[in-house]
Amino acid sequence: MAGTGETDARTLADLRAKIDAIDAEMHRLLVERGTVIDALIRTKGTSQAGAAFRPGREADMMRRLVARHEGALPLATVEHIWREIITTFTRMQAPFDVAIDVSVEPERMRDLARFYFGFSVKLIDLPDAAAVVARVAETGDLGLVARGQTAAGAWWRGLQRPKGPKIMALLPHIGVEGGPADLPAFIISPKLADPTPPDIRILAISAKGPFSPPAGSEVLASANEDGRSEILLAVPASSDAARIAAEAGSRVESIVEVGGAARGIAVDGATSLLYQKPDQVRTPA
Repeated sequence: MAGTGETDARTLADLRAKIDAIDAEMHRLLVERGTVIDALIRTKGTSQAGAAFRPGREADMMRRLVARHEGALPLATVEHIWREIITTFTRMQAPFDVAIDVSVEPERMRDLARFYFGFSVKLIDLPDAAAVVARVAETGDLGLVARGQTAAGAWWRGLQRPKGPKIMALLPHIGVEGGPADLPAFIISPKLADPTPPDIRILAISAKGPFSPPAGSEVLASANEDGRSEILLAVPASSDAARIAAEAGSRVESIVEVGGAARGIAVDGATSLLYQKPDQVRTPA
């Protein structure tokens, strides 16, 4: 009869063999995913920088990930692995760099960019949010701007051109108490080739004097310039800009839609317009 030590050694060998088999299968599936992407490139011909960016589809992928996750492995670890995979295969379809505004908490901004976009993407440090918007407009790359950035005033004016860049996603997408790379930020992108209907619309509002946001909305950023209020406002996708203007009265000078985004997932903490619980999220048909 085998001794305890021999039995333990055999058990360890079996477990390590299972790990090796799982690792090999994971690698095989990644290679297979690459062949599917090759076929997708031939079919769609997406070559313009950033043209393959699909924030709505990525949000659905993250929702499914959260819904099926279980066990001791931290959710943040799984999220980062998936984000690396998603970005790598997206850049295979249409290469892009990421311009980041380093005027606000630059180290946290770089951590956020690396967590979300991985380590294969090139980060371009720029002095302010307006410079990020300008680069996205010029190159078709993606941009990252801290949500609380107002040092340069109403930088979102650069998003108001009809064919210009827009806010297409809000970070972090998965809200976890004490999670890594949790700096609230906007992803700025060129016009999407294949957009998913957003959960949230983002409006740039200019008003004379103070502006009171309507119920059910959330102010994402604000600036006061010469007594005028410049507001970046998130509203439900079903909201009507004309009704918002009417409620605000004659103080509103303009309302321009400058983007839209999927709602994030509130794993921990309270829900809001921007975040909802995993069991409330919209899933693809």
